[in-house]
Amino acid sequence: MLRLAIALFAAQAGFHGFTTALPVALARAGFGDVEIGLIVGTAAVVQMPAAVVAGRAIDRLGGLRLFLVGTAAYSAGALILLAVGVERETPIVALLAARMLQGIGIAIVIPAALALAPRLVSRERQGFGLSLIGSAHNLTQGLLPPLSLALLASFSIRGVALFVLGSVAIGVTLAAGVGKRLVAESAEAIVAAGAGSTARRFGFVYNQAWTVPLVLALLFAAHWGVVVAYLPQRAEAAGADIGLFFAADALAIFASRVPTGWVADRVPANRLILLGLGLTIAALGLLLPPPSTPALVIAGIGTGLGGSLVVSPLLLEFARRSGPRDRGSAFALFSVAFAAALTLGSIGGAPVVAIGGFEPALLLGMAGLTAAGVVAALDPSLRVRIRGGCRCGRSALATRPSRARPWTVPGWWSCRRPEGRGSGTHAIGRRTRRRRGAYASAARTKTSGGTKCVHDPLM
Repeated sequence: MLRLAIALFAAQAGFHGFTTALPVALARAGFGDVEIGLIVGTAAVVQMPAAVVAGRAIDRLGGLRLFLVGTAAYSAGALILLAVGVERETPIVALLAARMLQGIGIAIVIPAALALAPRLVSRERQGFGLSLIGSAHNLTQGLLPPLSLALLASFSIRGVALFVLGSVAIGVTLAAGVGKRLVAESAEAIVAAGAGSTARRFGFVYNQAWTVPLVLALLFAAHWGVVVAYLPQRAEAAGADIGLFFAADALAIFASRVPTGWVADRVPANRLILLGLGLTIAALGLLLPPPSTPALVIAGIGTGLGGSLVVSPLLLEFARRSGPRDRGSAFALFSVAFAAALTLGSIGGAPVVAIGGFEPALLLGMAGLTAAGVVAALDPSLRVRIRGGCRCGRSALATRPSRARPWTVPGWWSCRRPEGRGSGTHAIGRRTRRRRGAYASAARTKTSGGTKCVHDPLM
């Protein structure tokens, strides 16, 4: 898992190495604001459809292969910039092509890494593993922009491109060894993950169990589009240091991702999500008055901690509501939901900012967070309890009962009706044995939602 996290950190230089350096280089070369916006924004436009296609490809070909494909796209984009540079005479088509390849790369690499993570740790530690992957990405977001600006000042965009190529090569080398450590998932975990109704359209996969996490991701991330697009100029006009806000946010989310992932393995998802939403709303409330530097720092810490508390359990929900055959699609749709929310907050918030200013747009973002809280509080599938890899409760994801298999909810709890009629399959290690009536005495039982939940300590 640590090897994959370091590989992702190195590979993501292919995108975040240019997020700040490329716009600055374009401005220094004499490109106008409209041209810069067109070139830089191309990555986001390409990312959403590319992520949908990449998700299905991950399902069919595996996360590791697609991770390498994504790094190849990063390398191709860097090679274009290394060849043409950034001058006023540089063809805009070449710059657009480089940015498109970067958008395709991030659309593939992030879902591929997230899809690999559950196969590198035991099921009861998936939250921790996913958060470790997320923290590696967050670290890249925080370190690469200032480093790339330093390289740009000392050399040129070609120097940045050379650094990116070297970093991506390191990521590829590390990722190549991850395949030896992948483990197959248990049969019960696969059955539980496929409990939702899966629909296939034009070769793409959608599971109804993903709807609630996708809605939560969309409602949660919309506020960040407003903050990123419209807070910097407001802070600059007030004489506050906006850089400290983003630095505090990045540091807080990086420091808290692994701890919140560890907690997400042990408590119901709705508790962490509600806590994170409340903390984010409180932090955004500090941005409504005219900003000051201390207020921005405190708000940045709050948004970082809140984001970590929300994202960690959401990623875990996607991992547990998907299996090896559709996990790539699940995480790809998660990336699409976040990208769509950022677009909604930035572009969709433009008319609101033009008419009423920054405050009404931010209030709409806070309303979206409130709506997300209502969804998280009311959805029963987020209330289940997780302990030691076991998950049992009144889950909407339970499979239909059959004579050959007891009821199953996500995790390693096996659930059956209290009367215990008929025969069932009781798994111990890699073998199964059939029993009639009650389960073996070694199993622990409890009643939840009208069913008897049975957990074998040997599983």
